[in-house]
Amino acid sequence: MPGAGYRCGMDKVDVTEAAWYDGADIQQVRGLLETAGAESIWVKQLKRNHNSKQQVFFGNDPSDLAFLPLGAPTYTPTQSRKKKAGAPVIQIPLPWRWVDPDGEYEAPNTKLCFYPQYPEVRLSGFLKGCGKPPRELMSEAMRGHEPDRCLFFGPVKDGNGEKTDHVVGLVVGAASPAALYVSGMSSFHEGRVSPVAFDGKADADEVSVLENALRKIINRRLVPWRLRNDGSVERPYTAPNAPGLTLEAELGVGENAIPGPDFDVWELKAIKQKSLERRNNHRVTLFTPQPDMGWTIGRPQVDFVKKYGHVSGMDESGKPDEYYFTSGDINRPGKSTPNARLDLRLVGFTDATNFDPNGFIALYDRESGELAAGWSYLKLLEHWQRKHNRAAYVPYTRGKDGTGDFVEFGPLVTLGISTSFGLFLQAFNEGKAVYDPGDKATLSKGNWTPHSRSQFRINLNDIHAIYREVQEIDIRNDE
Repeated sequence: MPGAGYRCGMDKVDVTEAAWYDGADIQQVRGLLETAGAESIWVKQLKRNHNSKQQVFFGNDPSDLAFLPLGAPTYTPTQSRKKKAGAPVIQIPLPWRWVDPDGEYEAPNTKLCFYPQYPEVRLSGFLKGCGKPPRELMSEAMRGHEPDRCLFFGPVKDGNGEKTDHVVGLVVGAASPAALYVSGMSSFHEGRVSPVAFDGKADADEVSVLENALRKIINRRLVPWRLRNDGSVERPYTAPNAPGLTLEAELGVGENAIPGPDFDVWELKAIKQKSLERRNNHRVTLFTPQPDMGWTIGRPQVDFVKKYGHVSGMDESGKPDEYYFTSGDINRPGKSTPNARLDLRLVGFTDATNFDPNGFIALYDRESGELAAGWSYLKLLEHWQRKHNRAAYVPYTRGKDGTGDFVEFGPLVTLGISTSFGLFLQAFNEGKAVYDPGDKATLSKGNWTPHSRSQFRINLNDIHAIYREVQEIDIRNDE
């Protein structure tokens, strides 16, 4: 893959060097970005305050941009002693390269600035340190206040095609054919990052794309299987996670541990149900981050489970050979759990738009007061920003018939649309989103083996607490 400062010729694109950005049409834009490796192309129509000084509004929450290779969030408190020193800003690195007819140019200081108090996410630092940035159109001192300029960009996978590596982007002037094309797109949403629809073709909306894909597999008894990233298939596949992997495989998604949406813009979640004819409540897993704070860091997981968990198995001599650490080993706010050695606390939280970026979810030792384990908000945000803006909860049942194991997916799908990290913290504070561990330590042949399962979960009936919009759809309708 091209490295920093890489320049490559793009003679397939017929544009001139002189003010090419004021004459480029949509196919020229497409050619430049696709030649640079973009797998999809998105556009943000720029307003007067979208420039290098005032930044570019990209969304309300980092999860709006889950399709981009977002880096690890960081936060440095302001050193200013002024009374109005500014509200907290969380910075998220974004590997970015500018593209023009002559090549690609790394913009090493590009980042997203997340302002939870608004909430807003803004693109920043995109000119600094770049050998040939679009300064004419993005500098405040030049044409950076020109309305209706358009910023086109797209994610690019690494050399192995396994994960998104960086973003390539370009800017065109307001009077260019490419900019004029954007306003007429069926997929264009003013003020938002929008997918680019080419050749005058209307892109199906995101819900319709999902419905059309699911309609092909619902109410069919499917042999459970998995599709590996290398294209190989295991069929039948009967492990506990078989329904989720079967759902992904049927929609053409290979097995992987890469954060981000699974299908189109959607994260797919297979939800076990007693019946496919009605919706039943079910606790679903949001994410499974390991703690990044406290006594447990740098120590074997087994030590934590044996210290704070409970004996769940004995050998023939009556000695413990298995420990579990579960919800019953935690004393939650407002509750008193007998024998629990840990107190659960939410530190640095006020409400969904007001929280300390250096805050954390904590497990305190009840006797010593020591932080036994904790999840920093920044660590949780790193997981959240890649997963949850669009989630499809697809019901399934599992059983056996004359041919063997089967899984069947039902039509009553629940969609969660538009979330925020602040909403997750709010739901956690209200007891709707919960920490539900299932860590285990097992003794075998003289050695202790850990099994980590650090889960944050929520009941399906409560997902309205973490999404701004929830849709309950029946795939059988609107055929």
